[in-house]
Amino acid sequence: MGAGELSISNSVIRASAQIENVKRRAPFDVFYFYMYALPMSKFTAVIFDLDGLIVDTEPLHRRAFNLILRACGAAYEFSADEYGRIFTGRVIHENAEYVRERFGLAQNANEIAEGHRALYNLLIADAENIQTMPGLMELLAYLGAQNLRVAIASSSRPEQIHVILRGLKLPRQFDVIVGNDGALKPKPAPDVYLRAASQLGVAPAQAIALEDSHSGVRAARAAGIAVFAIPNDYTKMQDFSNATAIYPDLNAVREFFSIRAR
Repeated sequence: MGAGELSISNSVIRASAQIENVKRRAPFDVFYFYMYALPMSKFTAVIFDLDGLIVDTEPLHRRAFNLILRACGAAYEFSADEYGRIFTGRVIHENAEYVRERFGLAQNANEIAEGHRALYNLLIADAENIQTMPGLMELLAYLGAQNLRVAIASSSRPEQIHVILRGLKLPRQFDVIVGNDGALKPKPAPDVYLRAASQLGVAPAQAIALEDSHSGVRAARAAGIAVFAIPNDYTKMQDFSNATAIYPDLNAVREFFSIRAR
């Protein structure tokens, strides 16, 4: 084994131990920060998730489901904690089926999903409803200065991604945008990541994925892509033990890249 291989092997051991520490810590300490000794020279692309990673859309998804409940006569509203624990990282149809079954709604899952989609589309069409996650703009600027290619790999529909990017004035910041056009399996399947890597022209081992949810981490790992988890308020209770590293926000990711590039 060469010196480089030994260094990476030791780093993996240290990181694994730190992941176990994260799992043993109290839930509010999930944002435990650590560095992972990845050789930055091998990476030429960074692939972003969308919801909860680039843009804070989880409150809008929750708002849409609460409006559906009200319209269907169910006197209940999901709190942020409950929504994050049950809904985040799952596809809309699964969440719609959960709502139908839990509240005994007369509408079927398809009708609930379509109602949610229509309400959500109205919400994201108003740019005042959407905002970037902390550190996004600084990270994109840094990656651009380093000539690293960037992509989006999301289970959201392509038209929703483009509406959001226009609202954020980011339509030209990404080299490749992959959404779920119906031909791909949603996360945790690796489909969107594999397509994004292919369209970028890079091997999965040459990319780093940025994710905020357990299912997204699983998708990236299944695609053979190293993945940094950046939990948010809706996903902080999820299991990120399969992530390559865990960071509190995108500013910390930028700091990692800048340190490793020195």
